[in-house]
Amino acid sequence: MNEFLIFDMDDTIFETKSIGEEPVKPILDKFEHLLIHRFGTELAKEIVAKLWKYPFDVIADTYKFDEYQNSEFARLVNENEYNLKVQPFEDFNLVKNLKQEKVLVTTGFSKLQNAKIQHLGLEKEFNKIYIDDILDPKRIFKKGIFKNILLDKNIKPEFVYIVGDNPHSELKAGFELGLNTIQVAKFGQKRSEYANYYISNFKELIPILAVK
Repeated sequence: MNEFLIFDMDDTIFETKSIGEEPVKPILDKFEHLLIHRFGTELAKEIVAKLWKYPFDVIADTYKFDEYQNSEFARLVNENEYNLKVQPFEDFNLVKNLKQEKVLVTTGFSKLQNAKIQHLGLEKEFNKIYIDDILDPKRIFKKGIFKNILLDKNIKPEFVYIVGDNPHSELKAGFELGLNTIQVAKFGQKRSEYANYYISNFKELIPILAVK
């Protein structure tokens, strides 16, 4: 049986910081005004500064955002129009040439993730794309999506490879399900305990897939 590849997107296929501040600054400026009413000016600024660095759901959990704050942030994200200028990592061309079936599983707000997918031209590179929307009330997280893929494809875990950068998201989920986990460390990240393999360039992916 051929290997089945599940890719993450942010900081795996492209550098998230390359989006820049301009496309999302209007969202965070408006959200900061909303946060001031609950947290005060100083703490609101601190929270927004962290939103530039960390996923929204992590910050929301850390500061115990209520339903109103979560829904308002989602509304701002969904109302915003995104004119992104982003490119995949240069070595992503090697991934395009892989013969294995590939799917994309990415976490975030659906509208923003779809804008990234569109501007990166990923619709034609993957057999299917799944978005783990962080504010979906029926959210099953990446682990649930992986489980559904295994069931839908009727594929054994040893033939499935998770390719991503986040130790606390796709790598942990894949490892717990007995899948092969490949950590993409584009920025010299420390090797995760959940990584079966560790690469910094997609050319290192080829010999891993050739083993089985």
